[in-house]
Amino acid sequence: MLGSLALLGSSARGGEESLPPSVVVLQYHFVATDTPASTSVTPAQFAAHLEAIDASGATVLPLAEALEALHAGRTLPETALAITFDDAYESIAEAAHPLLRGRGWPYTIFVNPEPIDRRHGGFLSWDQLRQLATEGVTIGNHGLRHDYMVRGESQGLPAPAAPAYETYLETQVLDAQARIDAELGAQPKLFAYPYGEFAPTLQSWLKAQGYAAFGQHSGPLWAGSDPQALPRFPASGIYGELDSLQPKLTMKALAATIESPTSMILPPGTEQPTLRFTLRFPEAHRGPVQCYLSGQGAIPTAREGGQIEAKAPAAPPLGRSRFNCTAQGPGGRWHWLSQPLLRLP
Repeated sequence: MLGSLALLGSSARGGEESLPPSVVVLQYHFVATDTPASTSVTPAQFAAHLEAIDASGATVLPLAEALEALHAGRTLPETALAITFDDAYESIAEAAHPLLRGRGWPYTIFVNPEPIDRRHGGFLSWDQLRQLATEGVTIGNHGLRHDYMVRGESQGLPAPAAPAYETYLETQVLDAQARIDAELGAQPKLFAYPYGEFAPTLQSWLKAQGYAAFGQHSGPLWAGSDPQALPRFPASGIYGELDSLQPKLTMKALAATIESPTSMILPPGTEQPTLRFTLRFPEAHRGPVQCYLSGQGAIPTAREGGQIEAKAPAAPPLGRSRFNCTAQGPGGRWHWLSQPLLRLP
């Protein structure tokens, strides 16, 4: 879909309106009261989220349209937002869709075709998805199954460096897309990484196939975002509380180029990972930039001009974590950048 998002030639001199536009993307799973709490919001919570989005003044856009606008350098609403769901659970159609349709708001569902084909309980059927698609819902690709796609042999899968890995990706991504398109008609090339995990080999392969790809790390996206490492704000579980969600609805991207790390996967033996990035519009962020690391809170963050460096005081936990960095821009509005990490045994 997108080889790269266009870099806008905006200057921050003159204030917020001259910074490049941002898009906030929200990520949901279940909308129910009897599903895993960590990936769920209740129907009442979801209705409150929609009220908060409305009150924020955000314009809810189709995901593919928002990406294309960024790619083309077109003007976007001051507060642009897209809504996504992972895994195609039945509660989306039962609880979320009526509320979204009532507002005329578009959204995207990222699906795994294999559990749908095998009629696993709790998932939407192709007939249900077909009906949703006729009502304007976009269906994205979440992989044929819900594999850990970058953990390789430790999960019984080809290692990313092995020749068989490309065949594996063709099965997971291209076969999944073929099933989606056969059932629902051609859908945009939008991919959501299972578990939000990705690595350079997978990113490069998806880029060659023309996919825009989303993780689960936080932050708005902008024209300079890596098209194969696009962020979304999780909005379920502990992140589903209104006090947590509301400030994110009007958040802007902290426009930057990340120099380190170059992969989400930490090299073996990395005890204190360091995040280094360069602000693209440093004059818009004259105050401090503060970075945080999962489980460690605020961490030492140094700035020299537009160069930012944040070093972890201690090793991150095994599994997924992330750096989050924030800074205030013109008018006191907050800007956010996130870098996910994956520490393997």
